Amino acid sequence: MARNLYGGTASDVAEDIDGKRIPGAVGTVWDGPSDGATQMTDLTDADGVPIIQLVADNRGFVPAFYGPPDDTERLWVDFGVGRVALVSVTVGDRLKAHQRALDPHQDRAYTDERLVNYMPVGGGELPMPTGRQWLSAVVPDQADTSGYVLYLKTASGVEKTRIRNNGAIYLDTVGKYAPLCIGAGDYSPGNPVINIVNGPASPTSELALFQVMGDGTVNTKGKVNASNIGTSRLFSGPNAPASPRPGDVWVQYD
Repeated sequence: MARNLYGGTASDVAEDIDGKRIPGAVGTVWDGPSDGATQMTDLTDADGVPIIQLVADNRGFVPAFYGPPDDTERLWVDFGVGRVALVSVTVGDRLKAHQRALDPHQDRAYTDERLVNYMPVGGGELPMPTGRQWLSAVVPDQADTSGYVLYLKTASGVEKTRIRNNGAIYLDTVGKYAPLCIGAGDYSPGNPVINIVNGPASPTSELALFQVMGDGTVNTKGKVNASNIGTSRLFSGPNAPASPRPGDVWVQYD
């Protein structure tokens, strides 16, 4: 570790009991003011030459010297009339360098390390290992239609796509774009692209009410109503419908 610099200022002097300077006084250096303190002998002068004791100059000033190599901030010197504290004269310079350093406490590096697998800032990438749960939103057990898990709005405050706390998803685009686009990808014909079930959402539930399959097939448990269909019914099989109505269509096959 670096040594800190002491002495060499107008206030660093060797004095007797009456406060008079003592030219050429010999002093010792300690790590504390108490009787149990340890004398510091691993010292150097301003040029880096090892010294054991301090010797005041011919005016009684304590010359500049470097303390032990352990970043000590305060030492005590004794010229025969008791120990007096000396604070490193470079503390201001080191504080300024510390404040100007990019990451002096390593807290930025620590934070970056901890957040590497969390939500990144805009434009970042988030690696997702298999099986990792990325985001959990804990919502009230009771229906809450006033809170949001996700809320998208325009700069003027118009509500757009939202996911409410009750699980409802509202899809509203900015401009004339398709509000929902679903890519089938590698779906096989037997796999649903859309699966609406009578119960909790599931891609494989047997309680399906409405399905769009990977090959475009549409399955529905209820009637299909449309303005261009009317009330016609479609039957197929070897036997005619038991109670035909006007408009019914029967496709016979053996």
